Amino acid sequence: MRKPLSSPILNELRPLLPAYATLFGFSFFSPILYLASPIFVEQMYDRVMYSRSQDTLLVLAVIATYLIVMFCILEWVRKKALSRLGNAIDERFSRVLFETLHRANGAARVARSPNLLADFNTVRDFLSGNMLTALFDALWAPLFIVVMAMVHWMFGFITLLLIVFTGAATLLNHYLTKTDMHRYQQMSMKTLEFSQAVSRNVETARALGMLPPLRDRWYELHGKMLGWQAAASAWSDIFTYIIKFTRSCQMIGITAVGTLLYLNNEVTPTNTFVAMTLLMRGLGPIDSVISNWKTYSAAMAALDRLDDVLRGIDTRSRKMSLPRLAGPLVVARVFAFAPGGERPVLNDVSFTLGNGRTLGIVGPSGAGKSCLARVLVGIWPPRAGSIAIGDHELAHWNEDELGRHLGYMPQDVELLPGTLAENISRFDTAAASDPSKVIAASDLAGIQDLIRSLPDGYNTKVGPGGHVLSGGQRSRIALARAVYGGAKFIVLDEPNSHLDARAEQSFLDMIHKLRATQATVVIVTHKLTTLNYCDDVLVLNAGAVQAFGSRDQIVGRIPRLTGTPPLTVVAGSAEGRRS
Repeated sequence: MRKPLSSPILNELRPLLPAYATLFGFSFFSPILYLASPIFVEQMYDRVMYSRSQDTLLVLAVIATYLIVMFCILEWVRKKALSRLGNAIDERFSRVLFETLHRANGAARVARSPNLLADFNTVRDFLSGNMLTALFDALWAPLFIVVMAMVHWMFGFITLLLIVFTGAATLLNHYLTKTDMHRYQQMSMKTLEFSQAVSRNVETARALGMLPPLRDRWYELHGKMLGWQAAASAWSDIFTYIIKFTRSCQMIGITAVGTLLYLNNEVTPTNTFVAMTLLMRGLGPIDSVISNWKTYSAAMAALDRLDDVLRGIDTRSRKMSLPRLAGPLVVARVFAFAPGGERPVLNDVSFTLGNGRTLGIVGPSGAGKSCLARVLVGIWPPRAGSIAIGDHELAHWNEDELGRHLGYMPQDVELLPGTLAENISRFDTAAASDPSKVIAASDLAGIQDLIRSLPDGYNTKVGPGGHVLSGGQRSRIALARAVYGGAKFIVLDEPNSHLDARAEQSFLDMIHKLRATQATVVIVTHKLTTLNYCDDVLVLNAGAVQAFGSRDQIVGRIPRLTGTPPLTVVAGSAEGRRS
């Protein structure tokens, strides 16, 4: 059994090692075939110019042309092979990393950030691009030492000396700039994230006059980024110009040595020409590696970040499928923390909600109502305690399958880029051929009037870059999304906070219809009149249950519990109230 590598990325790429080994072997023939041109020149001067044989010239030209054609074909094959390797790498990791980024909770997701996918693109491009071929060619550069030594040992010695000097300068450059380069990359990411955050909230920032201080904060981060970049470039520039000076002098050195050897009758003028050509070809890939060292450093840093993410992936087996949600909701001694928080936002919360009943959750701001909504739908896993629906705990369900059977509307609604129908159907591909569920959800949520008012109805593009919707319109679409597919367990967080009177009445009608279908509904609300449509009421305060019971038992105590104005409760059942 092979021992796993310390890098999860490289360990997963082990099956591709034979392909990379083959490419490295192909790279051996690249410098061999490159010799066709200098050898052709040498033979032309040493043979054709003296023999004046046109047949010899023709044969040499045909052979050289053939070898050059093979060289081009080899380079084309290598490029195509790397392209396919890039596709294979993408297939292995892209979906996994996308899910890993978006399945993470809170602080973990922020730590990974959308730059995770940019890091993956950097690593994939490195492992399937020209930078890798340049590195392969650089590793075969010592082969030119042998060829140069065959021309004359002095040429080989000079080539070896230049390669050793260049390689040592590259390693020293990396050692001296590694820390500063890492800090520069970190500060660059912080600067980008801050800029993106401001862009997402630019309208509020402009309205509140926040742009000048935000600009100054961004410029401060930007200045720190440039400072670390300058620190890293200080050493890097020194080594770059030292190497450039060496490259500029190498032609003078080879020519001078070749002339001395010619004067001593040890080489011919064509030998010196061949030596110069080989020296340029041998040091070319090494110079390419040095000049693009920042690219290599960025790829290695991105690889380290990806490895850190992949090491934290939950490797547990896929959970078995369970039946649709049915039965009472049982919350038993739940303790929950905000992502990255140290104090519990829910403290020993317990209650039981019967199947098909509607629960209203009230309490002062900061009581933990929205936190409880997130915990109930599995967004935040509880630190302790359990949440069960029927005979199964929420944690026992497969996350994706559970999501298809429940409904959730967050307090802050954002729609994804796509059509109105796609957002309502949760981007269910089956909805394109069978729109009946989309229409049913729209009817249940009472948004047909909204759909008729949009320019393209269900086909209206919404989300960033699409048709601009008001907060109330987004909330109504989110309600339809929450009830899509006949969800039997629905959690709504402040669903009517942005609704006008007509839209709120449609929402209350929806609650009445859901009760008729025996759906279990949890509503977080500040509007106490909504409790008229609830069977039970839960009062939260400082993350703990202050009161729980039937609506008639609790509503009269709410002013004393939360400090809110008294609520007039309409007597009788919801059906009676509506009639």
